Amino acid sequence: MLCNQIFHSKRLLFSLVVFFAGITGISIVYSLHLNGPPIRSDGVGYYLYLPAIFIHHDISLQSIAVEHFNGHIPRWTGATIYADTQNYLIKYPIGEALLMTPFFLLAYLASLIVSAKINGFSSLFQYAAAISGLFYATAGLSILWVVLQKHFKQNTILLSLSGLLFCTNLFHYATYDSIFSHAYSFFLFCAFLYLVEHIYSKTSLRYFLAAGAIAGLIIVTRPTNGLWLVFGVLYGVTSIQKLLERFQFWKIHAKECLLAIMPLLGIIALQIIYWKIITGKLVVYSYHNEHFNFLKPEIVNVLFSIRKGLFFWSPILLTILPGLFYLKRKAPEFFIPILLYLPLNIYIISSWHCWWYGGSFGSRAFVESLPIFAISLCSFYEGIKTIVGKRILLFIIFFCAVLSTWLMAKYWTGVIPFDGVTWNHFVTTFLVLKK
Repeated sequence: MLCNQIFHSKRLLFSLVVFFAGITGISIVYSLHLNGPPIRSDGVGYYLYLPAIFIHHDISLQSIAVEHFNGHIPRWTGATIYADTQNYLIKYPIGEALLMTPFFLLAYLASLIVSAKINGFSSLFQYAAAISGLFYATAGLSILWVVLQKHFKQNTILLSLSGLLFCTNLFHYATYDSIFSHAYSFFLFCAFLYLVEHIYSKTSLRYFLAAGAIAGLIIVTRPTNGLWLVFGVLYGVTSIQKLLERFQFWKIHAKECLLAIMPLLGIIALQIIYWKIITGKLVVYSYHNEHFNFLKPEIVNVLFSIRKGLFFWSPILLTILPGLFYLKRKAPEFFIPILLYLPLNIYIISSWHCWWYGGSFGSRAFVESLPIFAISLCSFYEGIKTIVGKRILLFIIFFCAVLSTWLMAKYWTGVIPFDGVTWNHFVTTFLVLKK
């Protein structure tokens, strides 16, 4: 009977389907040599911490430079020699490496068992890295389901998360580019929402501590994602009275809040210790000449341009506008946090000097914040009262899923370039799948 209950769980079945669909996607990418190896591009920089610590025992990366890069690690990895030292400074923070550690250690153990080469870049380590991102994307969707089921019907959640996966670039970053930080950040965002809900409903110390740890990981995975912590402050605040009650809540649970800061600071301390070892400084800006242009944000380009525009490549996300209209009634706990977070996040993303964020399928900087679009899509669907209206939305979701999957396939085969796509190229090659 218990087995029947487990296997009839829509959430479990959905998670299994997502994971095995992801395995299929990863298999297609690498069996057809559409890209490779899994550990590549920015992902190399996020990953280098692990072989440096567990295999070479040399955080300076000099050993890795000699063994894997002919004596010098190229700049595109994100690792560069710091000042007058012989140490390579990795510009990417340590959060993704921390999350990937269990998969790295499994690859290490498997390599020992089968007597395979242990260098951190052999096949078993490549497979583990690819599957790691998929695992966290799937886990994020499963956790998000739990968050949503407090407010919405099961079928609505299934529709919304399916749309989130196949109408956006989330599936792409769970498979083709799973080594990038976005699948990991997506998981952390979902986990934080789950913990925040439980903090205010159950007030157990374990939720405070876990939320502190997740908050720390969010910051040391992509520092600008710290803005997501606004949900920890404003979740459930729907009025001035609720805000005053929130202050009272913190006063009553001051001990738990202080204890929650400990794992947060502990995780951030790992990053500081790394900086101190490599540079001799406690705080380092590792992105060198990369910067924010806060006075000239490229908001229109970030949202609508053909180059990487969020709504151009994922038009389903436009449903956030009517979704917010219904959200105040369907799930008011999220309304104020989303209303504050969304424009601030758009502003910060648009202010980065490289507003298109390099080679990517669509706008990759928004992948981690997709949970708010799922929340809004759920509220939009359940806010529609007529059968005709619901069917129209279903058709829109289906159309966007087909369109997004087609464009993703074209990106995988190289018809859509990593960057610099133009209107003329987009239109003239729209029906072309292979270069």
